Amino acid sequence: MTVRRFHAPIIPAAGGALPLSPEEGRHLVRVLRLHTGATIRIFDGNGREHEATVEQDDPRHVIVRVGNPIEPVPPPRIPVTLAVTLLKGRKLDDVVRDATALGVSAIVPVVSRRAGAAPGAGGRHLADRWRGVAIASAKQCGSAVVPEVHAPLAYESLLANARSGDALRILLLEPSAEAPAGTSRTGPAPLTSLRTEPAPPGAIVAIGPEGGWTPDEASLAIGAGFRPMSLGHRTLRADLVPVVALSILRSVWDDL
Repeated sequence: MTVRRFHAPIIPAAGGALPLSPEEGRHLVRVLRLHTGATIRIFDGNGREHEATVEQDDPRHVIVRVGNPIEPVPPPRIPVTLAVTLLKGRKLDDVVRDATALGVSAIVPVVSRRAGAAPGAGGRHLADRWRGVAIASAKQCGSAVVPEVHAPLAYESLLANARSGDALRILLLEPSAEAPAGTSRTGPAPLTSLRTEPAPPGAIVAIGPEGGWTPDEASLAIGAGFRPMSLGHRTLRADLVPVVALSILRSVWDDL
């Protein structure tokens, strides 16, 4: 029997009462049709998970009693920040969902030259929606960790923030992309070539929009310590690239 999972940012000690958020409460009662006495699990998004029992099933105010802690699904050993440019429509929702399932630690939507206009004041609203998508994905895939989802960030700010630290910085380029100035004319190395290198302490993976990064953007990233790399010879949809790239990296580092 499947035990349903719910998100609560703060979980009291075992034995304590916990009111669920209005969204989680409505989902528990009106969608899943759970009632008083039902056994569920709750997780805080930071790696803690507990058993719990529904004590009050009023959809406006659901209360659960916290039970024993549960050993959660372990997060990946290597934290990965996914920096992905804004995509058309709601394609980024799918990217956030799948990246969460693949265990990223943070998602940074990026405003680049070919990614359309910045969302302006609506950026915070978008970030809230993407966080909701990430929570739903964590609930479904069994993870007790929800990645930090940032508001859209200017490309230059991403590069400036990435300069510090010892994370491996990867700039994914399309196979047909012009070789950036100062790099090998044979083209970017494939991600699979990382198999011959020691696993890094962390990674930042920057993925461009439809049409790829401009030559100037690629050069700026390389100047900030990013390594130009590719998925190989195929040109994939912009919303598919993050899933493929993260899957390759988890396989290369034996970190699935």
